Order: sequence, then structure tokens, then C-alpha cells
Amino acid sequence: MANLNLISKRLNALSMLPDKRDIIFINDLRKEFRPDLKHFITGYTLGMQDGKLVIGKNLYKSWLYKIKTKGFDYEIKFS
Repeated sequence: MANLNLISKRLNALSMLPDKRDIIFINDLRKEFRPDLKHFITGYTLGMQDGKLVIGKNLYKSWLYKIKTKGFDYEIKFS
């Protein structure tokens, strides 16, 4: 079982990301969170900047709300 402190830090980093950055790239997230975000954003219009997929802050915050209320769609392996 992963260290609870480690899990807490990683989840906290997710919630602080929109406060630190003006734009959010998929690559800004740790690999273990990307499948859930990609599943959530399916069907939304996204942008590209510097050859990377850009997620709007409102869409990202909607994903964070989904995590807080319903949890992740995938099992997250914290290592």
C-alpha cells in the first residue's frame, strides 16, 4: 500500500495546478492520472499549443470536482 502522505501530496498537486498555471497540458499531470482525465474530456473541444494538448481551466476544474464527488474511473496505482 502506498504511503498516505505521498497520495495526499499528489492529490493536492492536482488541485493546485490550475492556480499555478495559465494553461494546463495533459503532460502536466502525473502518468497515473492521465487515463482518468482523458476519459473525462472525451468529446470536448480541446486546443493545441506548442504541439501539446491544452485543457481549459474550467474543464480541468470540472474534472477535479468529479474526482472529489465520484472518484476516479480507473484504479490509480501510486508508486
